[in-house]
Amino acid sequence: MNNNEKTKLSFEFARDTTKLLITLAVSIITLTITFSKDFIGEDLSDDIKLFVLFAWGAFFFSIVCGCWTLMALTGSLTDAEHGDIFRPNIVIPSVIQIISFLVGLVLTVAFGAMAL
Repeated sequence: MNNNEKTKLSFEFARDTTKLLITLAVSIITLTITFSKDFIGEDLSDDIKLFVLFAWGAFFFSIVCGCWTLMALTGSLTDAEHGDIFRPNIVIPSVIQIISFLVGLVLTVAFGAMAL
């Protein structure tokens, strides 16, 4: 496998991972909003409700950073002589996407544990 094929594969894997995180974030937001009446009752305090609101915000931010990453991947592919997956224009939004997704996930689990 030559370097050109390795570069193409690395871009494909990065794209697929980014798309997976976007899909998961959208799905979690959709499911929690759809069933919010079942687990966000009036008896919960506003402090606990803030957990799910911040989780939705983190997931939304993850989606935005995922779109940013996909655009950076596309832009880097058009630059033939610098087609490197570890360029800052790709790494920065990708790391932010992963961190914000994990923050949203932790907040969602924390909310679920407190809402029981």
